[in-house]
Amino acid sequence: MSDRTQATLTEFFRRMSTGDTDSVIELFADCVAWDIPGATELVPWIGPRRNPAEIREFYDLLDKGLVKGRFDVERILVDGPHAVAIGRLLSTIRSTGKVIDSAFTIEFEVNDDGLITKYLLLEDSWHVANAVLP
Repeated sequence: MSDRTQATLTEFFRRMSTGDTDSVIELFADCVAWDIPGATELVPWIGPRRNPAEIREFYDLLDKGLVKGRFDVERILVDGPHAVAIGRLLSTIRSTGKVIDSAFTIEFEVNDDGLITKYLLLEDSWHVANAVLP
């Protein structure tokens, strides 16, 4: 199972690097436990999602809200169907011009079909919310 999980995440980050969100979304199962905790009343792209259509909405809102800078994955740790990616992101909020510079971790779970069933991104949510405020 660890090999399948590693292969799925390698492909996930490869597709993310191309900017082809349609191909990224194909890697998610029909039922997903997705969350990016934080101030959902201020930051429209964060919060829970449960299916590929809602994940599509995330990417659409993210593209409208951010100028993407860097998204560097430093390490991926895999244990059977579970994995954690550790890295750093740098983006600019379109509406304010403020920069978000934050470490992150993403917890994943991958099923027997090689599809992602859990995605939990943890970042400096205070910094993200503060960057959205004028």
